[in-house]
Amino acid sequence: MQTLKKYYGLPLYILRHPFDGFYRMKFLQEGRMGIAFLNFLLLWVSISFMRQYRSITVATPNPMAYNSLAEGASLFAILVLWSVANWSVTSLTDGEGKFKEILMGNCYAMTPLILFLIPATLFSHGLAGAESAFFSMIVIAAIVWFILLAYVAMVTVHNYTASKALATVFLTLIALLIIVFLLTLLLALLQQMYFFGYSIYTELAYR
Repeated sequence: MQTLKKYYGLPLYILRHPFDGFYRMKFLQEGRMGIAFLNFLLLWVSISFMRQYRSITVATPNPMAYNSLAEGASLFAILVLWSVANWSVTSLTDGEGKFKEILMGNCYAMTPLILFLIPATLFSHGLAGAESAFFSMIVIAAIVWFILLAYVAMVTVHNYTASKALATVFLTLIALLIIVFLLTLLLALLQQMYFFGYSIYTELAYR
């Protein structure tokens, strides 16, 4: 518990001092992948809790149709793909960040979502229909805060200027689309190979 308290203080410190916090994460080696993974798990729990237990005044949740494992897998895939795309782009644009630092910075930036989603979900049960906008405002504020922290993490980890970081975000989105497109082609090719092999096996089995 002492170790957790010691190292989880950095994500909370980043909320108030993002540039200094991410500097300490990278250059003073105060960041820990275990804490980053814990932050990801907490985000998964927070989003799952919100989707299942938010009030019907802000949404119409159907717990029987919700799959938290699929949600977690999707979040993990997005995190890894974004980090890979960012690392591939910054490797060509003189970025100083390692893949581990990019992944860690994105996970540390998730802290606002963790702190606000569950309280917003509980708060939604005290809202009338016309007041449901307050729930959306809290969630949007948490998302904007997360995006700003992730942007500061990119600036600090790669030692970029603000304008170069913005250009890198655009290039990262393009790289992400390319990676997704190539993965889709690969999966389609593997599916065709499987059906081709299965059809040959079927023909041989019936002869």
